[in-house]
Amino acid sequence: RSYEIAVLAVMLATLAGILIFQDKVTAHGRFYYRLRTFYLLLTFVFLGLIANAQLSVVHVLTFIHALLSGFRWELFLLDPMVFVLWSFVAISILFWGRGVFCGWLCPFGTLQELTNQLARKLGIKQIEIPFGLHERLWMIKYVIFVGILAISLRSIITAFQYAEVEPFKTAITMKFLREWPFVLYAGSLLVAGLFIERFYCRYLCPLGAALAI
Repeated sequence: RSYEIAVLAVMLATLAGILIFQDKVTAHGRFYYRLRTFYLLLTFVFLGLIANAQLSVVHVLTFIHALLSGFRWELFLLDPMVFVLWSFVAISILFWGRGVFCGWLCPFGTLQELTNQLARKLGIKQIEIPFGLHERLWMIKYVIFVGILAISLRSIITAFQYAEVEPFKTAITMKFLREWPFVLYAGSLLVAGLFIERFYCRYLCPLGAALAI
């Protein structure tokens, strides 16, 4: 996958530059908006639809269980794209927090943001969640992650099944070519995201919760 790894390396180097020089980049509003939109499209199309490099809470569970049972590098090198991406995310979290992945490198997250931008341009009214309710809903993703992690300690296979709370496999990896309940679930989250920006990311994503922890 040398071609895909090369494109990913350029993407990550570019993103690192944007983050390091963010004050200068964001000073030019129109340029930054276009740059970010192009990057999000690249993330969705290349990382998501072409390279299938959508990170998942499944990867987090695999890493935790590897630490518990004996870490083996070859297990993580089976998919070099995911390995490179995870390495960058791990380093970037130390400097800039989980927003680097959630805001720039998650194909489903970028799909939500792009469709919400389109919805705004079409005049779809946005729903503002009251702060008190937002604080309560915000905790749901942490409960989901802890629950999946607890289940994995008993049965990793069962935990992977519960990890289907993530719509990533349906929307990104399988491009909605699944049984109708999965398609309906993923589609409903995208529809909700038209009215509430990044609805799934804010309130339901166990991967985002794991990265925040």
